[in-house]
Amino acid sequence: MRSTAEDLTTRARIRDAAIGLFGREGFARATVRSVAAEAGVSPALVIHHFGSKAGLREVCDHHVLAQTASQGHEKADPRATRLLIQDYLNNPRQYADEIAYIRRALGDESDAADAFFDGVVSQTEDIIHTGIKAGTIRAFDNVRATAVVIASNSLSMLMLGRHVSRALGTPVLEPHRIGPELLRHLTLPALDIYTNGFYTDSRFLDAAREALQQQQPSTTEGSMPRDPGNRRRGVA
Repeated sequence: MRSTAEDLTTRARIRDAAIGLFGREGFARATVRSVAAEAGVSPALVIHHFGSKAGLREVCDHHVLAQTASQGHEKADPRATRLLIQDYLNNPRQYADEIAYIRRALGDESDAADAFFDGVVSQTEDIIHTGIKAGTIRAFDNVRATAVVIASNSLSMLMLGRHVSRALGTPVLEPHRIGPELLRHLTLPALDIYTNGFYTDSRFLDAAREALQQQQPSTTEGSMPRDPGNRRRGVA
């Protein structure tokens, strides 16, 4: 993980070792003992600093979310976005543990995973508000729902990295890694869609709004709605 010089304490070293190990092996397989070995400390020292493996994971979650929040706010500034992309392309290994950890966190069906996803959505919502205020992102009627869509789209690239790589013909790396070639292929198409849209006009949007605004036909209690297939077959 990318740590600042003043953050290179024993506690931070254990946390960073845990992030790397959790990302590679998963939360269930990694143990306090294996984290301690990775960090070069005793298991007792891990417990001293974090209380338990669950406590350690919670600290790791907060740290990774803080890192992604920082990157997210950079994405609201075009100049900072350019520097962020260049930094990743020049130093992809610095981001490898963070990306692997996010994939593991999202694939783990637990309360901790739910909280992690909720944290990403909240960060995305904050980024949208920041961009609206700065004039780089347009206003939306439902910012929360928009944040869920954007966060889900972004995170799906991490979860489906192997399949995306195969489809694009880029090198397929280990499951916990996302290579710079994938970023080169996806960055411009993604930003093009966000910048210029996908449809040529609002007809699809208007059609969806009309469909959602229409009231569902009510049925008499105890009766079943007619099968539309019967009408197509001429059955009353």
